[in-house]
Amino acid sequence: GSGEQQERIAAINPAAELRGWQNRESVVGAIQSSRAVVYPSLWHETQGMTIQEAAALGVPAIVSDACAGREMVVEGETGLPFRSGEVADLAAKLTLLERDPALATALGTKAYERYWSAPSTIEVHTNRLISCYKELLQPNK
Repeated sequence: GSGEQQERIAAINPAAELRGWQNRESVVGAIQSSRAVVYPSLWHETQGMTIQEAAALGVPAIVSDACAGREMVVEGETGLPFRSGEVADLAAKLTLLERDPALATALGTKAYERYWSAPSTIEVHTNRLISCYKELLQPNK
């Protein structure tokens, strides 16, 4: 993306590729060409779609243990969590996947299989939501 920190990021890491706003096709291409996606959130926020989108494409995630996205990652199976705010731990996870492409591939394969065994489609979401409402609306037995 881009934003108010763009100049600071470029100054810290001149090799960083800051692509700005991308259309859906470009985002998918970027994810597919990655060894992993990193979800470095410092806050427990709502779970975005990034981790699921990556899994659906066979790309593992490195995820902060402080965010809701952590629930989507099975440690050592579909991705790697790291301790929120601990740069050394994040760096260790990045280095691990850089040095072991086979591990990244194995994690991505498992993430893909896990995602597609119960894909998070609008139909699945709607059916689960309806089931919840039906359960809540049933009179006590």
